[in-house]
Amino acid sequence: MSASPEPAIEVRSPGLAARLVDRGRPGRARLGASRGGAADLRAHDLAQRLLGNDGDAMSLETCGSTTWAFLRPTTVVLTGALAAVEVDHGPPLGWGEPVRMPAGAVLRLGRVMDGVRVYLGARGGLVEVDGGLDTGPEPVDPLPGIIAPRPVLEGVARVWPGPRADWFADGSWAALTGSPFTVTDTSRVGVRLSGARLERLVPGELPSEGMVEGSVQVPPDGCPIVMLSDHPVTGGYPVIGVIDPVDLHEIAQASVGSTLRLRTARP
Repeated sequence: MSASPEPAIEVRSPGLAARLVDRGRPGRARLGASRGGAADLRAHDLAQRLLGNDGDAMSLETCGSTTWAFLRPTTVVLTGALAAVEVDHGPPLGWGEPVRMPAGAVLRLGRVMDGVRVYLGARGGLVEVDGGLDTGPEPVDPLPGIIAPRPVLEGVARVWPGPRADWFADGSWAALTGSPFTVTDTSRVGVRLSGARLERLVPGELPSEGMVEGSVQVPPDGCPIVMLSDHPVTGGYPVIGVIDPVDLHEIAQASVGSTLRLRTARP
């Protein structure tokens, strides 16, 4: 019986909050499941396009402190947050530029310096196997040969009025969309903000009702919480607004202590 082939990548350090992600499974809220998948879909999708992978390919989502050793030549790319990068025995790896790592190369992602989540993709997509990570079959089409410039994180996201906007006092919407907020906590479930207090007209809570990704919930303390990819599918806090899906990457990449501004979305 022949031995199993050696995986392409040995994971020497998985890193902070590291996981393999794809685009998730939208449309399962009625079954009690959120989308899951990459918190920053824009960054994940960009990695796959740069590598010529299909839409189902997986990348590694990590908040830094990741070390990979390449056991076979592998083409990889970095997108998402900006992190300190070191490569031993291989070529330098810049943001948004697919690079062929030779066998024996070691890649280290250190501290994240701008943003929260880094996406590390490999040509063929990543697959978890015993002993490390492997890549799927090489795509039929050649590598696109594109280098992507890193988009600037603006710290601004558009928000649409939510289903419970009428639960809030006059001036609350203006406060939500006209005042800066500071990120006090972030996870794949959601991002908690501190700033202008959003005053509620209706005391107490409502029965749990459905929520979508990007919902801006307001608990009794008046500080909004923006839901991300692993959000609960129901909630009892009123939803004053919903972040435009195009701008969810700004929420997913907002680090603790950074400033976020929400602006009224226009049709």
